[in-house]
Amino acid sequence: MQLTVDVVMLTKNSLKPCLKECLESIYKNIPVNNLIVVDGGSTDGTLELLRSFPNVKIFFDLKGNRATSRQIGIDNATTEWFMFVDSDVILCERWFEYVKPYIARDEVGAVWGAALQRSSSDKARYGAMSKLYGRDELWMAVKAGMKRGLTHDTIIRRRAVEGIKIPKDLHVLEDHYIRMYVEGKGYKWISAAKPYCFHFAHSRERPRDWYVFGQAAKKIRFIGLKTILSYIFFGPYKLMWIYLSSKSVSAVKTQYLTYIYIIKGWLSI
Repeated sequence: MQLTVDVVMLTKNSLKPCLKECLESIYKNIPVNNLIVVDGGSTDGTLELLRSFPNVKIFFDLKGNRATSRQIGIDNATTEWFMFVDSDVILCERWFEYVKPYIARDEVGAVWGAALQRSSSDKARYGAMSKLYGRDELWMAVKAGMKRGLTHDTIIRRRAVEGIKIPKDLHVLEDHYIRMYVEGKGYKWISAAKPYCFHFAHSRERPRDWYVFGQAAKKIRFIGLKTILSYIFFGPYKLMWIYLSSKSVSAVKTQYLTYIYIIKGWLSI
């Protein structure tokens, strides 16, 4: 009997940048049982597009946030393995074939596929750091996933999150909280080079979310004082390197705002 998986997606006016392509890549590369959508009140045609695909279940979380929406998704997944797929990613060809060897291992609780950045500023920043380390963008993506729990395209053993209650005020870093829970139950969280996805980040995620990120990072002890001091003392050198390598003012501005708002958020509590 073929393994099928429930796919959980969070949406709110998510038609852009690539929802149609995202959905097509899911149904082409994943043996979908149900697509479980948790929507925050879309008015841009997101729901109409979603309903044009098969086996879609839509739940509404109009006054919630990422934490409450992910909790709804987890609570409604019924398959042995389920996935989180962000609405702004496109899965690689043969995604599920690549992940099969990992999920066959009893000790694995989750597998995150590397997210290759495709928004202009993120691609420039990652490209600059790739030059610094002398490695390619896939290596950089895997490295990022080793530090933090991410859910761009993540398959999770349902048993590994049984009983989870994500703090309702965790607007960001709820993905890392899920990783902490999975690892706390004795499972491994894998950051894989294959499978992978292409990430076309929503511009609306910045910069306000980075302030909230700083607060959440301190609350769950993801970022400590040592990291904050490294941003303050070594951040300017990184900004200079990004500009010299990419000549992208927008990339430098994005990185600068990221540091500033994370530091402000961290110091606010």
